[in-house]
Amino acid sequence: MPKIGISFGNIDKVYHLFAYFTLTICWLFTYYKKPKAKYIVIVSCIIFGIIIEILQGTITSYRTGDYIDIVANTAGVIVALTIYNQILKKNKVNSQ
Repeated sequence: MPKIGISFGNIDKVYHLFAYFTLTICWLFTYYKKPKAKYIVIVSCIIFGIIIEILQGTITSYRTGDYIDIVANTAGVIVALTIYNQILKKNKVNSQ
């Protein structure tokens, strides 16, 4: 029988999204009692993703920076923020 495999050409973008989702959601829950810190966490995670991609392309010879990675990183941050806000909203409704 022939092998039928599913191939993802850019599976590493999913890894980027998941990594930044995890990074962001952990920081958001760390500072959940400080609502203003949410904005600092979001901006910091996005800037971190941009800086890492720039550094990969400039100071290493074996890695390359990719703007699509920046988009995937930012998408992970946005997904984390969306889920975090939904969880807080649900907890607020349930606690009233």
